[in-house]
Amino acid sequence: MRVVIDTNVWVSGLLWQGMPWSLLCLAEAGKVELCVAPAMLVELAEVLSYERLRPRLEQLQLTPAELVAYAINLASVFDVSEGAPIVADDPDDDVFLRCASVAGADYVVSGDRHLLNFSEYAGIRILTDREFLARFFPDHVD
Repeated sequence: MRVVIDTNVWVSGLLWQGMPWSLLCLAEAGKVELCVAPAMLVELAEVLSYERLRPRLEQLQLTPAELVAYAINLASVFDVSEGAPIVADDPDDDVFLRCASVAGADYVVSGDRHLLNFSEYAGIRILTDREFLARFFPDHVD
């Protein structure tokens, strides 16, 4: 099952435990295939470099570069081209939907209301991490 997760889900999963972390563990176990685009990895690196996350990174003794490298190794990378705007309220979110479409993903997992408001794009369901895990991996819902 191919899944695209948004940047906030990546950051939560990489830096804390809980349901986003469970998604990464499922990918490590080969139960889901995470899909990313290069632009998503750039955004992930930028967010992980935020000053407010520095204490957590220091606590974990990890760098943004190490976490992005982990994400690259964990996910399948797909080339995504620009196109007409999809998410009018937040065009930066378009990359997640484009990646899902190009990758043939089954789901987008997000906490972003702009994406969740769609509920579906090109036949791809958009769910929260809780909804996704409850549906397919209920033993991972806290």
